[in-house]
Amino acid sequence: MKKAFLFLPLLLLVAIVAMLTVPLMNKDNLSPTEDWRDKPIPEFVGKNLLDPNARLNNNSLPKEPYILNVWASWCTWCIKEFPILHKLKAEGVPIVGLTYSDQPNDAREALTQWGNPFHLVIDDYEKGFLIQTLKVSSAPSSYLIDKHGVVRYQQKGYNPDFEQDFLPRLKALREEK
Repeated sequence: MKKAFLFLPLLLLVAIVAMLTVPLMNKDNLSPTEDWRDKPIPEFVGKNLLDPNARLNNNSLPKEPYILNVWASWCTWCIKEFPILHKLKAEGVPIVGLTYSDQPNDAREALTQWGNPFHLVIDDYEKGFLIQTLKVSSAPSSYLIDKHGVVRYQQKGYNPDFEQDFLPRLKALREEK
């Protein structure tokens, strides 16, 4: 009987680890503060990464359904996601990039190296307004935005099934009147 009690701390540790990690395995699991579904993209004014003299705001965003992708040059998962974004761009999907804690020169160099899958890129480094307002805690993160500027789907982290998750939803948004 005493031997059984020796394993009790180990069993408790395994149970605690399981309780903490299982929710993280669901790619659609978001904390309430990070969940922007059915909310409009916040009003913003920011720099255009590729033209630092130009300012971007909500009027600069596509007037059709699009993907907002949060990325960084130092993010290895973002590098893995870029080929998927390039494929989506080739299929006519508008993608807006949003830099995440990234020096503008590093971000521009990354786009030169990896290619640019974005329709436009919001440089949020200086103020971090959009990143803070959207409560982004990691890159990559992606948002599917409808033609009215409302977030209809969002995903946190790298997803190898990105295309399969986003394209049917994007198609449905395009077909909405």
